Amino acid sequence: MKALTVLRRDQRGYTLTELLITVAILGLVMAAVLVVQMTSNTMFLRGENQAEAQQGARAAMLMEEDLRMAGYGCPDNGCPTNLGTQDYQAGGTQLKVSAASATAITFWADTVNASTTLSAAVNSGNTTLSVADANGIAVNDRIYLNNGGTWETMTVTAKAGNNLTVAAINCASNPCYPQGVQVGRPRRIVYSFANGTLSKDAGDGNNLQPLATGVQNLTFTYFGTDDAPTGVLANIRRIQISTTTQSATSAAGPSTFTINTNVRPRNL
Repeated sequence: MKALTVLRRDQRGYTLTELLITVAILGLVMAAVLVVQMTSNTMFLRGENQAEAQQGARAAMLMEEDLRMAGYGCPDNGCPTNLGTQDYQAGGTQLKVSAASATAITFWADTVNASTTLSAAVNSGNTTLSVADANGIAVNDRIYLNNGGTWETMTVTAKAGNNLTVAAINCASNPCYPQGVQVGRPRRIVYSFANGTLSKDAGDGNNLQPLATGVQNLTFTYFGTDDAPTGVLANIRRIQISTTTQSATSAAGPSTFTINTNVRPRNL
């Protein structure tokens, strides 16, 4: 019989040089992975901060849509700021923008499009207003009948479908208000900036509520019909808003975002 030859594998270990080279290569690979991870994390944090700052600016920009509606639902001259004891032809200065400063603005507007129109003419003594759509009007809401230079304001005491119950209409000739006259339901809207927070009073009885935080700066500038800066409320036709927001401080550092916008209210 032939003898079997067994081939034995080389049982020698790694040399110290080979181990050192291997460790060095692994160290370089791990260092590269760590650098990539740290860079990705930093980029993510920066992106997150930028998004947070931009989100704050977008929240501040929500007031632009409301400002474009300033005066909507009010009589031609504006909504009365000081209502008299009687609803009919109530006294008081009529304004659409009733206060304006560099950090706050107060104006009358129907920002939710609750206003509607009369579906039937109204005569003197009537206590019911039939309107095209009463969905946006509730009991205790103050409404305005707007017919050019003639207007009247009253409070809704009851509602049934598209019929609103109010105090008796008082006018000299009939019909007092023909079909199609606007029934406005504006509210007093306030935007105010203080201590890094933009707040809004929607005129719903909840007073000022935070709308956006992290606002570093917010400035209102007002322009008249000649596009020159104005401080006269009745002359305001354009509002410039400069907003700078900042994200919360993080390891990547805070991010800031600035936006300048111009609003031309449609009803001023």
